[in-house]
Amino acid sequence: MSSESVVPTYILQSDGLFREGLRLLLLKTRFRPHGCAIDLEDLSDVPYDKPVLFIVAVGPDQAVICSKIRNRYPLAFIVAVADESNPRWLASALEDGANAALFNSVSSEDLVSTLQAVINGKLILIDARLWPIDLQPKAEDRLPPLLADDDALEVADEPRGLKLSAREVAILQRIVQGDSNKHVARFFKIAEPTVKAHVKAIFRKIGANNRTQAAIWAMNHRLFDQAYDASVLLSGGIDR
Repeated sequence: MSSESVVPTYILQSDGLFREGLRLLLLKTRFRPHGCAIDLEDLSDVPYDKPVLFIVAVGPDQAVICSKIRNRYPLAFIVAVADESNPRWLASALEDGANAALFNSVSSEDLVSTLQAVINGKLILIDARLWPIDLQPKAEDRLPPLLADDDALEVADEPRGLKLSAREVAILQRIVQGDSNKHVARFFKIAEPTVKAHVKAIFRKIGANNRTQAAIWAMNHRLFDQAYDASVLLSGGIDR
């Protein structure tokens, strides 16, 4: 998709003032709103056969909205937004298939940048403020970003003896950057089944069930801090 192409965008938000403000903000971008509504059922003429973008306010009354969108429009990109007092709804939205999770206090510049990155890079983006302070590792517990080839990385929240090898850390970094197994194999010049075996081992060691959870684990442990922006965190790929 070229940088000039228009991405049909749909806004789902119960707050009429928020909807209108967002609509006006996006009018002069490639994300021109094609529809604004309170509920998914109120939208019409949403194409099933090409990429579209949904900006969705998530909350207790829309607990499964991202899953519904993902099932109905498999090519859709979903950006979930919520109030800062409800970070858990954004975490749930990511598990339900959202491509980005942002607080609604995000600046207009960061919002448009996020939409651009989601569409062009097929990344999962997470507002760095999403995770509460009590989930952040202490400074002394943060893990080193780089390891020598013969080093291994201890997993603090797993049983003693489980470690990530230098190769596993390198592969996890590619996962964080959004690479599929095929791309990881090409990057390291190794067989794809070997990558799959490494990914399976990484998931087992850190207690993740999919690539999104693995990326979030890396984020919480500040594994690759030097690659992250202060407010919008690139933290995983949608190829799960």
